[in-house]
Amino acid sequence: MVRRAAPGDVDQITDLVAQYSAQGLMLPRTAQQIAACIDNYVVATDAGGHVLGCAALEEYSPSLAEVSSVAVAASEHGRGLGTQVVLGVERLARARDIDEIFALSLTDNFFLSLSYKPTTISRYPEKLQRYEVLARAGVEIVPKRCFQKVLDKSWRTPQLVEQVAAPAAKKRKVG
Repeated sequence: MVRRAAPGDVDQITDLVAQYSAQGLMLPRTAQQIAACIDNYVVATDAGGHVLGCAALEEYSPSLAEVSSVAVAASEHGRGLGTQVVLGVERLARARDIDEIFALSLTDNFFLSLSYKPTTISRYPEKLQRYEVLARAGVEIVPKRCFQKVLDKSWRTPQLVEQVAAPAAKKRKVG
């Protein structure tokens, strides 16, 4: 199930993100940082409510945000959970009237498969400024490729359509 994250998910999100940040694949996030912006996170959970994947929407301005902290438990790779949480973050961005989102990644295929376009990080001085602050604090910044997507304003939440029962077939008299 994909849903907005709740305060009770903070520790599981922190553990999931820590696995990737320990490998230098993602910026570290503390439980306090995640808790402070829990409303920006989307999670994929199993039937028992255990967090299997997450992603966050990091807003830079009323019209620009980053898809960040995309992480999926290693045991769940290849099941589409990363796609689901990123699409959840895109829905959140649309609900907040954000026009453009971007993401940084070590690989091309994932975001390209979601209709993101390659771009340069220099388009986003807000992100470069955050990188400078982190670097001064001693955080190693791993170079990543940048992708962006302009969100379609005409997008709407799909409406559920009631299924109409097919008319019963007429019985033919045999005789």
